[in-house]
Amino acid sequence: MKIGLEHGAEFGFGIKLAGIGSMLPPFFSAVAIFLGSVFTQPECDKMVKLFSQGKSDEISTYFSSSIQLTTPGKEGVYSKSQAKMILAEFFEVNAPKQAALTNKGNSENGAQFILLDLKTAKESFKVNIFYRGTGNSVKIHELKILK
Repeated sequence: MKIGLEHGAEFGFGIKLAGIGSMLPPFFSAVAIFLGSVFTQPECDKMVKLFSQGKSDEISTYFSSSIQLTTPGKEGVYSKSQAKMILAEFFEVNAPKQAALTNKGNSENGAQFILLDLKTAKESFKVNIFYRGTGNSVKIHELKILK
């Protein structure tokens, strides 16, 4: 193995990633590319799908033990089980037709957010989801469904 410091690090058996200017072993290159895609989109795609299908049971598995929940006519801090029932009631009255991702990012307090447009049989809603974590450790701490 050889290491060069003039133009970045150079490792034997490496490949050069375009635009990075350094050499990485193929295994690490593949891992870097894989991790870059795993932690950016899956939570968003999963939430879009679950809201499109009105899957309150599955959505609630991502709730923190208590959650700030806003739906038309209800607003407050609820336990996970209470929030699950309120969300199920919302979907019973407003059968989802389609959900679409409109924005995602990081909030000032370190949480991440996903913004969705939700079209139902009756009307359209804006959905704001604030969560922490990635992959299987995502915990939603605030959910707003607004007209």
